[in-house]
Amino acid sequence: MKIWKKILLVLGIFFVLIIAFGVAFFFRARQMVKHIESVEIRDVDLTQIADGVYTGEFGDFLEDVELEVTVEEHEIKKIDITKQRAGPGYEAIETIDRIIDAQSPDVEVVTGATGSSRSIMIAVQSALTGQKY
Repeated sequence: MKIWKKILLVLGIFFVLIIAFGVAFFFRARQMVKHIESVEIRDVDLTQIADGVYTGEFGDFLEDVELEVTVEEHEIKKIDITKQRAGPGYEAIETIDRIIDAQSPDVEVVTGATGSSRSIMIAVQSALTGQKY
């Protein structure tokens, strides 16, 4: 009879720990979303940007990206992601083409990958302005 009490006690502790971890994860994920949404993404005056390769990064908790932006003749010519942490299928790589086409980090997000899209846009903005978020 004592062994069953010990087993139930261990299972109860395990269950409580799983619930606590889930609640903590939920609140941290909400905090990440608020941070990503709080950054204002805006056009960058490319006439003020000299030719070169600029590095930028942005991330929080589950979303993280580091990239290089190549500027030639005051135009964004190329964006290379050097490191990215996002869920499989949520990389939002299409955001790069949208930024190059618009010549601005302020573009529409990729549906279903809002966090990754915004992280890429913010990292490009960071690279071009030197501002950290």
